[in-house]
Amino acid sequence: MVQETSGKQPGARPTLKTLSQMTGLSLSTVSLALRDETSLRDETRQRIREAAREIGYEPDRAGVRLRTGKTGTIGLILDGSEDSIGFSRKLIAGIHDGLRGKGYLLNVMPQFDRVESVRTLARIVQSSLADGVILTHTEPMDRRVRLLIESGTPFVTHGRTEFGIDHAYHDWDIAKFARIALARMAVLGARRVAALIVDNPTNCAHIMRRCLRENAAELGLSVEFIAGWVPGPGQLAGLRDRGRAIAAQADRPDAILSDSEIATILLASGLRDGGVDVGRDIFMVSKQTSNLLRILYPEVDTLEEQVEASGRELARLLLARINGQPSATLHTLAEPVPYFGADPATP
Repeated sequence: MVQETSGKQPGARPTLKTLSQMTGLSLSTVSLALRDETSLRDETRQRIREAAREIGYEPDRAGVRLRTGKTGTIGLILDGSEDSIGFSRKLIAGIHDGLRGKGYLLNVMPQFDRVESVRTLARIVQSSLADGVILTHTEPMDRRVRLLIESGTPFVTHGRTEFGIDHAYHDWDIAKFARIALARMAVLGARRVAALIVDNPTNCAHIMRRCLRENAAELGLSVEFIAGWVPGPGQLAGLRDRGRAIAAQADRPDAILSDSEIATILLASGLRDGGVDVGRDIFMVSKQTSNLLRILYPEVDTLEEQVEASGRELARLLLARINGQPSATLHTLAEPVPYFGADPATP
């Protein structure tokens, strides 16, 4: 229970002294608790945080920066090419949740061009505008990663790279997705698989193609890659036409694998337009980031990336990096969650 005090003046901005008077604890204890110092007892930290929420305490960030050199800000460089349903919203929500109570503000910077993204990062680094950075949609030899490594700025990436220098990352287990998806198709009797992979320079797309080839060979499946697609309104309309074209083929594939929920919905719509019974005439397995695909096409098997959980993990890894934990210990992969039909399943 927070004790009552007359320390807070009506209309005055709450300060550390206000919290000290309210809780009966020293200024140094209050300051340590708000910085999430683990040397304090959990009850003490919780008591101070509860008091801070009650009075709407916010740190004087200008003062904090002068005293510590810290900004109290995390920068999220978010790729603006939305190729997954709900990805940006869910990732931001997860990161925000992971930073809750840690004393950081999240500054989201959507980027629609890699040159612009590098320039934005250069400004952040040169002007010390953030205590740490989160990057999404990494490329194999991502210039942004090199810049951050050379600057010594704490950072974590959603996605891996192929740099020889180590860095913290969290990624979806792409190899496991390929293995489970192709094994599922083999069990269903498919032999000829068509793969629709987003056409972009990310390391994710690179790994996906390699893993599909390797796993297909092990399972005795043939994989042909459908000409890739680039996210965008014009491309999306064309995917439905592509589905109609596949439906009209005399030698159409037994199964289709897709790494994009949007692409799967449109391709399945075109197949249906062409008279193909999805799930019976052609099996489909797709990555998903929302429940929309399962609602529209429950006959499509899916493997889900739980994006909010990924956001929380990115926040955890970055905070660990800011606190000095070696990047070599900060590598994690998210498990694909299979839904075969409309229900969770075990592959």
